[in-house]
Amino acid sequence: MELHFLSTKNQNPYAVRWAKFGSGERMPFFISTATGMPLDAVTFWVVAARRALGKQPNTLSNEIRSLMYLFLWADARGVSVRDRVRDGTFLSLSETLDIANFCSRSMSDALAEIEERSSNLFKLDRRRKLNVPGVGSGEKRNRLSTIRSFLEFTSSDVLSNLAQWPPRWQLYNEARAHFLEILDGQIAGLAKSNRDDLGLPEGLEAAAISRLRAVIEPDHPENPFKPEVRFRNYVMVRLLLDVGIRRGELLGIKVSDCKLGSSGTITVHRRPDDPDDPRRNKPATKTAARVLALGGRMTEIVHEWIVHRAEIPNARRSPFLIVNSRDGQPMSLSNINKMMEALRKRVPDLPTDLSPHLLRHSWNDAFSEVMDEKGVSEDQEIKWRMRLMGWRAESSARHYLRRTIRRRSNEVLMEMQDKMTIAMPDIQE
Repeated sequence: MELHFLSTKNQNPYAVRWAKFGSGERMPFFISTATGMPLDAVTFWVVAARRALGKQPNTLSNEIRSLMYLFLWADARGVSVRDRVRDGTFLSLSETLDIANFCSRSMSDALAEIEERSSNLFKLDRRRKLNVPGVGSGEKRNRLSTIRSFLEFTSSDVLSNLAQWPPRWQLYNEARAHFLEILDGQIAGLAKSNRDDLGLPEGLEAAAISRLRAVIEPDHPENPFKPEVRFRNYVMVRLLLDVGIRRGELLGIKVSDCKLGSSGTITVHRRPDDPDDPRRNKPATKTAARVLALGGRMTEIVHEWIVHRAEIPNARRSPFLIVNSRDGQPMSLSNINKMMEALRKRVPDLPTDLSPHLLRHSWNDAFSEVMDEKGVSEDQEIKWRMRLMGWRAESSARHYLRRTIRRRSNEVLMEMQDKMTIAMPDIQE
């Protein structure tokens, strides 16, 4: 088993440590940096309540980072989370309001408050700064929801052990329910994301897509990349834009997943903790496994890349389709982000928020237009979209339809206005 520390700053008393088992499975642990040991209650919660639900390792790591705010708050206030849960005192109303406010801090501000309290310093400028929220309501909601999940699970274990003492069980259960109700009120009061379509991601405009398709061609004079990586980057952008896959799915494709006969296909697999993947931050497939058809030209492009890829040093040793041009190692998530950053900064007329995810939105807009042209029913369109995107719930499909919904609704609105204008009688003086 290999263990790795993730770097921490500002003397954070807690950290995330990754464990990699012989099977290739990775698992994050929440540790105290003072002892280097995991916190048992958090480990139990991760294994029994989160990992058991099939959560991806990166998701577990993010949840641990959210839960970290509970323990940072407790350290800043001199509170023992373990004792409060064990004794059934939980948090008072004022403490619940306080931790809700604490969860809006940036990590640097949260750590600064702990440092000030531990050194008994009172800095007015800092106190004023701490009253300014550092994160949005969505992130604050995620942190509080994770804290609630942990406290609910941990207290349920205590509650089950009190079953043989009914009066104690009753008192504990009432205190627990009252606390969770107060915490639920704080979570419910935070605005949910995506309540409207103002300022939220949409697919690229048609002109931007045309510009991207042109400039990413390997021989285009404005292509911003070095010659040795141009064709690889071209293949990546084409797969993202034409097939609609996620960046993690793209980087997880293996050469063996590509069937390039007369009817080409690419299979997107779910391979959590793949032992063949040496990357520290492994790309994950969040959606269902599926087989995706490739058009004639796309099949040719992938085949040409596989032939070209074989000439890269050590690339034959890696099973992954997309590799570094330098050493043939599988490409990292950070490198694909750098590729998009280079396009944003070096190519005029491309949007400043260009990203792999934006290309996925663009694919969904294009899919909707084709469905409109073919006269496909809404129910059938949803089923096809869910299969191609790997979604299990219809709600996921609606997340990617902002531009299409806006276009369709505006077309109806303008049609209604035109009809009303035609129907109005002339007014004679």
